[in-house]
Amino acid sequence: MGSGQERAPGRPGPARGLRREQVVRAALDEFRENGIGGVSFRSVSRRLGVNPMALYTYVADKDELLSAMYDHVLAEAGSALPAEPGDPGQALTAFFTASYRLMVEYAGLARLVRPTLDGVDLDIAERVHRLLVELGVAEERVAEVQMALQKLTIGSALVADIELPPVAEADAGPDHPLVAGVLRRLDDLHADAEGHFLRTFGLLLEALVDRHQPR
Repeated sequence: MGSGQERAPGRPGPARGLRREQVVRAALDEFRENGIGGVSFRSVSRRLGVNPMALYTYVADKDELLSAMYDHVLAEAGSALPAEPGDPGQALTAFFTASYRLMVEYAGLARLVRPTLDGVDLDIAERVHRLLVELGVAEERVAEVQMALQKLTIGSALVADIELPPVAEADAGPDHPLVAGVLRRLDDLHADAEGHFLRTFGLLLEALVDRHQPR
């Protein structure tokens, strides 16, 4: 992963009363306040009031810490899933919208790392996959549909975080009317990035489910 690993030669004993979840939350707090560049074993340990060496009991290096942070962020989206059975389409939209918002908030983190199998909440994954089946997706197609929805969510969140340069319709010139139209819409779409995501998600979900319905 090329993020500049911090690795200790050995693992000291755990700090009294400290848990891995606290380490991850402290790292996320540091990220929110100071960006990804501010996250280090020294800065996180300072927040927790422990020796930096103590953190190596809970995470092996900075790469593992970043992955654990990302896993924690994705797991938070599970709280958007309804406790009671209902419309599977609405439940999936709520879950992926929550995922989108979290990825926008932690966009810098999403660019650096990938979720790990160790951090995947299998209960949440099972519920999401079950919702797809209830919606009409064949079990052998669940992975394909879920991946398409996840790619849309991650990609939309990363684009939403990009600052677009100011553009003007006149920049396209009279010989490029289609480009001029696109430029007019770009600012509107970027100003309503979440609304655009929701509309696109709905269209994609409908298309994928219809495609996989038995004929």
